[in-house]
Amino acid sequence: MKISSIIQAVILSACAATPLLASETRWRDCRTCHAVTAPDGTERARGGRSGPNLWGIANRPLAGDSDYRFYSDDLRLAGQRGLRWSEDNFVAYLAEPTQFLRAATGNRQAESGMHVQLRSGAGALFHYLQDLSQ
Repeated sequence: MKISSIIQAVILSACAATPLLASETRWRDCRTCHAVTAPDGTERARGGRSGPNLWGIANRPLAGDSDYRFYSDDLRLAGQRGLRWSEDNFVAYLAEPTQFLRAATGNRQAESGMHVQLRSGAGALFHYLQDLSQ
């Protein structure tokens, strides 16, 4: 009985860790351009600086990192129209950045500065970034 309880605990621990590990794996796709750095300068997830800081992205307005100067005009317009980084918007944007912006702005010529698509795992990545920002 005791051994089966230990095995069960190990299996449950492994299953609970799986979403985090999957999110960390997805982060590898993002960290080329992005970092997660707290306002006090603490780097929560190392990464590049060519994309905006993803600290506090959950519910932040699109194009909402005031320290980042290179947002596309279309992403800025979507943010000015009140769009925020909800989980649904984050997932839709990562799946098809240009299509998302075209729908959000009504501009059929809208372009995204994001050149990577992530068609699966974006919801888990959103929660991973949300957890890092606390």
